[in-house]
Amino acid sequence: MTASHLPYTRNGLKFFTPKGGLCSTDVEEICDQAARKYANRFAKTSLAKDGVSPVRVDFMSTYSKHLRDIIKERVNHPEHFDTPLEGFKIIVNAGNGSGGFFAWNVLDELGADTFGSLNLRPDGMFPNHIPNPEDKVAMSLTRAAVLEQSADLGIVFDTDVDRSGVVDNEGNPINGDRLIALMSSIVLREHPGTNIVTDARTSMALTRFITERGGHHCLYRVGYRNVIDKGIQLNKDGVETHLMMETSGHGALKENHFLDDGAYMVVKIIIEMVRMKLAGSKEGIGSLIKDLEDPAESVELRLNICTEPRYAKDKGVEVIETFRSYIEEGRLEGWQLDTCGDCWVSEGCLVDSNDAPSVIDARMYRAKVSDEKHGQHGWIHIRQSIHNPNIAVNMQSAVPGGCQFMTRVLLEKFLLESGMDRFLDITEVDKFAKSG
Repeated sequence: MTASHLPYTRNGLKFFTPKGGLCSTDVEEICDQAARKYANRFAKTSLAKDGVSPVRVDFMSTYSKHLRDIIKERVNHPEHFDTPLEGFKIIVNAGNGSGGFFAWNVLDELGADTFGSLNLRPDGMFPNHIPNPEDKVAMSLTRAAVLEQSADLGIVFDTDVDRSGVVDNEGNPINGDRLIALMSSIVLREHPGTNIVTDARTSMALTRFITERGGHHCLYRVGYRNVIDKGIQLNKDGVETHLMMETSGHGALKENHFLDDGAYMVVKIIIEMVRMKLAGSKEGIGSLIKDLEDPAESVELRLNICTEPRYAKDKGVEVIETFRSYIEEGRLEGWQLDTCGDCWVSEGCLVDSNDAPSVIDARMYRAKVSDEKHGQHGWIHIRQSIHNPNIAVNMQSAVPGGCQFMTRVLLEKFLLESGMDRFLDITEVDKFAKSG
């Protein structure tokens, strides 16, 4: 049972076997079984099954030691093996989630100075900001603390530490595409030529960054579980894939049992930071991604589905599939379905037309957008939300004003012309299309 960055009334339940985390269809089956058991809750049953009873374990102490040992062994400091972080100042912003342990039980124990760290005490009401590495307030407060304390690194965790982001010694936030690029840089040094799986909201510049360093970029469905499962599948198919990351900060490594573990990601970054200093470098961790270009524009909009909750999913599917049809029929000029991005691994990666297609948890498509003046200058991605009755629209453009132009086309040539606005709240899209 975990905390959640969602409203304080919600918790998360995550299920694991020795093979790793379960997928959404497995969880649905467990929930169905739990519902049946609840319906029959007055029948006499035993918690024990086949002689096995629940066992309480001191997990956090074991986990903290595991992370400390990894840092000590891989840094292998020539002067102080047990305290390899001596001389380093690191800020941790746990956002009043559960990540405070990383400062107390990992960094402090290894000799780091964590004075100035933020919001380490758990408080489910999140009085300071949402614990989320995508949150602008969380990143800006961490940046300010890094600069004030002249720290070498700032760390931002989400509530249950399965996501993370960092701030370099110059105060530059590293999350989203920048975090994926940083991890790609580290992993490609260790595993040259490996495949890297990301969700389909990453930039064209990230693909160039990865391929210029000898890696291969596989774009896949949004949803961290989708991205991780794709990496597992590729490895089973004999395609070496060491890193799977989503722009939200979820990331998993083959070496860490394909688990989305924000603390482990930060451990990798810390190890690289120490190695750089031991090698004589005076630059911070941000120097590894100085060649990454940021898109000129990046926008996310939401379309709320205005119908009874029981019909919301079907209406969402209708919108997404109508969007696909409009593009395939050429009704949106210059828009082309991006079936597999720049992925060399297997055809139809985004739509999963390969030999072992996964169960679709939410409909989504990405389209490349081009015009005569600029050629291909951006993309638009539209998808159902798994958790809420809405549709997310993400877009990026290398051209100033490109996102607003794409939004106008989406609004006028698709949403209004198709009649989808009958059961969608288009306020956010309409406002952005008419802004400026």
